[in-house]
Amino acid sequence: MTKGVLFDKDGTLFEFDSMWTNAIEEFMHQVLVKAEHADRLAQALGVKNGQVQPDSALSSGTIKDIATVLYDNAVFTTHDAAEEFVRVFFLEFLKKHLAQLKPIGDLRALMQGLHNEDIKVGIVTSDDYEATVISLEHAGIADLVDFIASGDRYPRKPDPAPLVAFCQQFGLELNDVIMVGDSRMDLELGNVGKGGVGVLSGVGSATELSDLTTMIYPDVQAIPYTVLLK
Repeated sequence: MTKGVLFDKDGTLFEFDSMWTNAIEEFMHQVLVKAEHADRLAQALGVKNGQVQPDSALSSGTIKDIATVLYDNAVFTTHDAAEEFVRVFFLEFLKKHLAQLKPIGDLRALMQGLHNEDIKVGIVTSDDYEATVISLEHAGIADLVDFIASGDRYPRKPDPAPLVAFCQQFGLELNDVIMVGDSRMDLELGNVGKGGVGVLSGVGSATELSDLTTMIYPDVQAIPYTVLLK
């Protein structure tokens, strides 16, 4: 019987520190100089002592979420201008530094193995669709991903809309699907289905995730998918 796995993207399929740490550092440099209260803006974006905090705007938010923080802190005079700045900045940074984006293990072998077991593969990410496709193509797995729920096309996690759409597209029940990710929002979404599966390859620690799931693994390569989906 067909089952399904939904994956978060950054920190789950790709090393968060490999490129996004540098992107966020440059982003913060550009926006903090425009802010009247730089410390307040950094806190609102989710950066503390130079570290990106779990489930913050920068680690888990959509382009619109980040833009809202900038607009609310008067970095831009309109929300549209803030959103355009954020979208262009992160997309162009990705394109220019794509070689720095490191997949976690052999993702193609992982996803091919899932397909061999009749397991559909989906991505649920806060990132925009275009950036998501670029990342998947870079890793050589775009043709093995059956479903993409990006932040510009679906409500942000843990809203169940992406999970429901995934199930509807492939004739699955909620209990047929697990969600794999490094944040609490990923696990909260997964718990609407068969369960959230935590990985420690991103921003979330075992302490921060353990009240939401007992299924916590070092990374996506260590997860016994067929066992968890029984």
